[in-house]
Amino acid sequence: METRYTRGVSSIAVTAALSVAILIAAIGSYIGSAAASKQARAVTEAREPAEQQTYVAIADADGNGAPDWQDELARGDIAIGTTSSATTTPSEIDPVASLGGAVMQSLVSGYLSLKEYDSYTPERGELLGKTIASNLRAPAIFTPHGADELTIDADISQERILRYRADMRVATAPMVDLNAEPEFSLFARYIATGDTSWLDALSSVATKYREAETNALTVPVPASATEVHLRAVNALGKYTETLERLVRFANDPIATGALLRTYNDDEREMFLAFDALAKYYVAHVEN
Repeated sequence: METRYTRGVSSIAVTAALSVAILIAAIGSYIGSAAASKQARAVTEAREPAEQQTYVAIADADGNGAPDWQDELARGDIAIGTTSSATTTPSEIDPVASLGGAVMQSLVSGYLSLKEYDSYTPERGELLGKTIASNLRAPAIFTPHGADELTIDADISQERILRYRADMRVATAPMVDLNAEPEFSLFARYIATGDTSWLDALSSVATKYREAETNALTVPVPASATEVHLRAVNALGKYTETLERLVRFANDPIATGALLRTYNDDEREMFLAFDALAKYYVAHVEN
């Protein structure tokens, strides 16, 4: 069956299911692992690879090639399925890098408890993953932009607002591509195939969003639009940050599980923010 793509808020069910499946795979559930593959393949089609990027190395104190949190889980006889990127490079400190350690106790305790009482089944493993994933979010690191970063114009005439709208169309042009796949589907392709060219494609898209954010900060803003403009710019920045972190931590299933949950929140806010901007135009220009 042919898969259709539409621009707009992604299916919460799809990305939430992916985050749960990734977590379940991290504790060795066959059902969960199969679910992750099935969910990802549901949105897979051919696409040209983008320019090669670099990815963050996850902490590996003993140098055995496996992240530290995986070593801990392995000590509890939990099978781990891993992914790897083409290259890894050190990165700035990001709290999502240590998220595996923060949730590891819950994973290990739940799994070992089930094994101790000889009650582990793939279905119960899936329930354990769902329970943990339901409240899992990536720690925020985005610093919101303030009004002091904007050039604010006291002129709020209709002519000025029309000029502002035209300026914003130019500023956000890099992210306007009605033929592009949704970002979550690019990441799903990577989960399905392990091919890092899909991460490169996602990184390329994130660059466009980052460019739009930077452009929007340079647009002179009518005073009456300050609040909605800041909301749009900050929503863009936070969403872009989540895309960039998905690329960096794609080889860490715990981090990506959390980031996919955060992705839903950030994408929804971005679309709501731009909807508010559109309503501002209507209220101040078309009436």
